[in-house]
Amino acid sequence: MTLMKYLDTLLPFWKELKNYQSADFRADLVAALTVTPVAVPQAMAYALMAGVHPQYGIYACMLPVVVAALWGSCRFLAAGPTNATSIVLLSTIGSATVGGVAIAGLPPSYQMTCVFTITLLCGMIQVAMGLARLGDLANFISQSVMQAFATGTALLIASSQIETVLGLPDSHSSGFFLPVWSAIRHIDQINVWCVGIAALSIVLVEVCRRISRRLPATLLALVGAGVFSWLIDASGKGVPLVGAIPTVIPPISRLPLDVTVYRDLFMPALALALMGAVTSLSTGKQLAGLKGDRFDGSQELIGQGLGNMAAACTSSIVGCGSFSRSALVVTSGARTRMATVLSGLLALPMLWLIAPFMSWLPLSALGGVLLTVCVRMVDMPGLRLCFKATRIDRTVLLVTFAATLLLALEQAILLGVLLSLILFIFKLAHPRVFRLNRHDPMMQHAPEPLPDELAVYIIEGTLFFGAINELERRIYEETETPVRVIVLHLARVFWLDAAGTHSLEQFVERCHQRHIPVILVVGSRSVHDILKRTGMLSYLGKGFVAPTFADGLKLGFHTYHRLQSDERLHLPKLPPSKRKQSRHVHHPHQHHKSKNK
Repeated sequence: MTLMKYLDTLLPFWKELKNYQSADFRADLVAALTVTPVAVPQAMAYALMAGVHPQYGIYACMLPVVVAALWGSCRFLAAGPTNATSIVLLSTIGSATVGGVAIAGLPPSYQMTCVFTITLLCGMIQVAMGLARLGDLANFISQSVMQAFATGTALLIASSQIETVLGLPDSHSSGFFLPVWSAIRHIDQINVWCVGIAALSIVLVEVCRRISRRLPATLLALVGAGVFSWLIDASGKGVPLVGAIPTVIPPISRLPLDVTVYRDLFMPALALALMGAVTSLSTGKQLAGLKGDRFDGSQELIGQGLGNMAAACTSSIVGCGSFSRSALVVTSGARTRMATVLSGLLALPMLWLIAPFMSWLPLSALGGVLLTVCVRMVDMPGLRLCFKATRIDRTVLLVTFAATLLLALEQAILLGVLLSLILFIFKLAHPRVFRLNRHDPMMQHAPEPLPDELAVYIIEGTLFFGAINELERRIYEETETPVRVIVLHLARVFWLDAAGTHSLEQFVERCHQRHIPVILVVGSRSVHDILKRTGMLSYLGKGFVAPTFADGLKLGFHTYHRLQSDERLHLPKLPPSKRKQSRHVHHPHQHHKSKNK
C-alpha cells in the first residue's frame, strides 16, 4: 500500500483536506458560527438532563466533536450530547452500582469518574463495532422500537425536569413515576418564579422558531430568561441558578485503575453504545442520502467511538450524532466536515464570552427548554403508523414503550434491540408460501386453463433451518386438497441452506410416495448451484426441473395429461443413503391421511 492510500485509510478526512479551498473555508466558517451558539446551550441543557453540571456538556462540544467529525463518514454529522444519551446516562447514574455501592450514593467527584468511565467504555465498544464492520446492524432495529423509545424517553425527560421547572426540592428520583409522585407530594412548595421563568423560556423558543428556523432559538430564549432573572433578582426569590462555570480548557479526566469498576459499568456502557450507534447511523445515513454521498456505517461508528473516547479523557459526557445540529449544519451552507470541526474549535472562545452571563441563568429556564425538546421528540404520525400497521408492530411498540417507563433505560434499550432481532428472525423464518389460481396474472404463461388437480406453489423468502417447519406446514396443509401434480416455483427463494435442501428432498420423496410428481422451477443461479452440489437436481432429473416459470408450467401440464391418460410415470427415488435418512426423519404432518392415496 502506498503512503497516500495508507493516509486515506487511516485518515478519512485526508481527501477533503487535499482539495480544500478558501471558498469552502468561508462557507464552513459561516456554518460553524451559526451552529456553535445553538450547540453550547443545548449541551448545557443535556448535561443538566443527565444529572451533571452544565460545564461537562460544554466540554463535550469541543474536542469530542472535532474527533468524531474528522474520523466519521458523513461530512455533515455533528456529534455531542443528545436527549437520548443524556437520559440513559441519568438512568445509569440513578440505578447502576460500582462494587455494590450505588453511583448516586457516591461523592460527586467519584460520580463523575464513573461517568467518564462509562463514556470511555461506550467509545471503545463503538470502535470495536466499527472495526468488526457492524455498521449495517442498525438497519435491523425496527421502526416500532425507535418510535416507542423516543416517546418513552420524551416522557422520562419531562418527568426528570418537573421538579426543576416547579422549583421543588430535588428528590434525586429516577424513572418516570417517582419524580411525578414526588412533585405531587410537594405541590404546596411550588415556586411561582421558577414556573414563570420556565414558561418564559418556552414562549421565547417558540416565538424565535416561528420567526425563522435559522435563529438560535435556544440561545435567545436563555438570554431572555437570564436577563429577566437578573432584573428580578431571581436568586433572592429562591430560584436556583446554574452558578459559576470554569473558563478553562477542559481538564484531563481522572479514570479509575480498578478493573472491577469497568466490569460493573460495562452493561450500561453497552446500552449507551447501542443507542448512540443507532442514532448516529440513522442520522448519518439520512444526511448522506440528502446530498448523494456514500455512507460507510462502520467508519461512522469508528468516528463516534473515537469521539466518545476523547470525551472520556477531557471531562465530557457521552454523545452521539445529533439530527437537530446536523440539520442546522446543512441548512447553514456547510460544504465539508470542516464546518463541524470549526464548530468544535469555536466552542472554547464562546465559553469564555458567555461564562460570566451563564452564572445568572436559572435552572428552570434550561428545564423549560428541555420541555420543548420533549414535545418535538414525540412523532404522532409515526406512532399512528406503527400502531395501525400490523399486530406485531403494535405489540413491539407497546412493550418497548412500557419497558422504557418501567425498567432502567439501559435495560429497555437492550430489550428493544432484542425485540427487533426477534422480529427480524420471525419474518425471516416465515417465507411466503401460496398457491396460484387460474385467474392469477402469472398464469398468463399457462398453455391452457389451470385444472384444480394441478397445484402451482410460489415460495418467497429464504429457506434456512429456522424456516423449514413453516415451509413444510404450509405446503402439507395445501397438499391436503386433491392434487395430482405439483409445480414448486423457487425462483423467488434468494437463499437456501443444507436444512432447506434436505426439507425439499423429504417433501419431494413424500409426494412421490403418494404418486404425486413435483416439478421444481429453479431460476436463481445461487439456489441452482446449491441444489446441484447437494445432488438434488441429479436426483430429480431433467423431466422434473425447469429453469423458468413458463417451462415449469409446460412440464406440469405435460405430466398432468400423461397421468390423465393413465400413463404410468417412473418417478425418481432417493439414493439408498438418503432414503435411509428419510426413514428416521419425523415429520409433523405424517399422521395426516392423504385423499390422493
